[in-house]
Amino acid sequence: MPWLTVCLSLTPFLLIELGLRWFAPQPVSETKVDPYVDLQQLQPLFELEPKAGVWQIPDHRMNFFRPASFVANKTEGTKRIFVLGGSTVQGRPFSTETAFSTWLQLRLQAEFPKTKVEVVNVGGISYASYRVSKLLSEVMEHQPDAFVLYTGHNEFLEDREYGELLEASVIRTWLSNLSGKVRMVSWLQEKLRRPAKPIVKMPQEVDARLDHLGGLEKYHRDASWRLGVENHFDQTLRNMVQRVKAANVPLWLCMPTCDLINTPPFKLELANDLSAQERDEWKTAWQTANDHGLPSSQRLAACNRCLAIDALDSGAHYVAGRLLYEQADRENARGHLIAARDLDVCPLRATTAIEQSVIRIAAEEDIPLILTPTLFDLRDANGNRTPDGIADPEFFVDHLHPSLTGHQVLGKTLAENMRQHDLFVDLERLQNSEEIEQRFQALAEKHLAGLSEAYYARGKQRLEGLRRWAAGRVGQPPKSPGN
Repeated sequence: MPWLTVCLSLTPFLLIELGLRWFAPQPVSETKVDPYVDLQQLQPLFELEPKAGVWQIPDHRMNFFRPASFVANKTEGTKRIFVLGGSTVQGRPFSTETAFSTWLQLRLQAEFPKTKVEVVNVGGISYASYRVSKLLSEVMEHQPDAFVLYTGHNEFLEDREYGELLEASVIRTWLSNLSGKVRMVSWLQEKLRRPAKPIVKMPQEVDARLDHLGGLEKYHRDASWRLGVENHFDQTLRNMVQRVKAANVPLWLCMPTCDLINTPPFKLELANDLSAQERDEWKTAWQTANDHGLPSSQRLAACNRCLAIDALDSGAHYVAGRLLYEQADRENARGHLIAARDLDVCPLRATTAIEQSVIRIAAEEDIPLILTPTLFDLRDANGNRTPDGIADPEFFVDHLHPSLTGHQVLGKTLAENMRQHDLFVDLERLQNSEEIEQRFQALAEKHLAGLSEAYYARGKQRLEGLRRWAAGRVGQPPKSPGN
């Protein structure tokens, strides 16, 4: 019988697989090594305060984190959720007091009045996924009951080289993922692996290009490096998800989102192979495209001329996208605005490839996913309550950080999604939605009453600093109006 023949032919492979799993198990360290960067020297974030019996973030890490702590011996009935990511998780330009992690905690407290809910904010400024992965390994040892990951915006901030690792094609990535499940594949990789080139040793804390004078000048069109960054993110996120799943801890992923409408590319750069004549033609068309005194049709035609000269011109894509958006041509506007973000020579926002990685991994690993771009898409260009496929700019305070309202919406959505997936199903919860909302409003009002005016003033100061940082003007005085 055909099926019997197939079974007999597969028997040797099955025996080899079982034998390798028994006699040559995959070293635990293999699943923890990042093949792109060396993270071994990164120190744990939380330190134990022995007298108080509390794990806390020490003062010397406050340049990148905000205070967070939890007891070493978790009491029975306590539920602990770790929220990990970058500055969006931290609630910048404000802080954790108004971050979505806080609104999540208040909503869970309202729903589970007899349970102590701890939502620990582990958001690090400029922390990319490979640093978040290191934090995840650490907090997995602290009795988590759930995780929330919001990462993807900071992948292009730090210098690192990929070398031959850029050869990670679709097939190689598939084999890498398969090796974590099939011992025969990982064993062959171990035996056939060429001597690895030294990988980049990452500093103890983030050393972003834009943290230095002239940092913006380090960014150039580099398709190979960009591909390496996106592949690195994909592998890192998948590794994090699989580790959490193996630990049997519930996990929620948030798709990173950003402002497309009010944020032009941070750096423009033309293709190197353009002739002098093409550059002159582009300059003339670019001046026309940015002349606000001209009709939109003429400006749009100039954008198309720029793109005919250089199809990867992120600036022309942005101006065209804005013009089409203002004309309520949402489909064409969306394509141009996304291209402007993806082709930004200084990519400070998650690209389409990174977004697709989050969606694909969540689907393949069956992980709940919060589609934040859809969540923030309530109105069209005319202010009508009609989603247009573009996140509303009022949900952002800058190029990617959500407004206070955005954080509240995200916290509420996470709480509702956790309820739908029966998180803490073993606990006594309130069933009346009106009563839950009333309890939440009371908790929220009490929490907000404890925030001083200085809290919001500091947030506004940080916002100006963030804008200057993103513009590559670190250490430089603000430009005078009109300059």
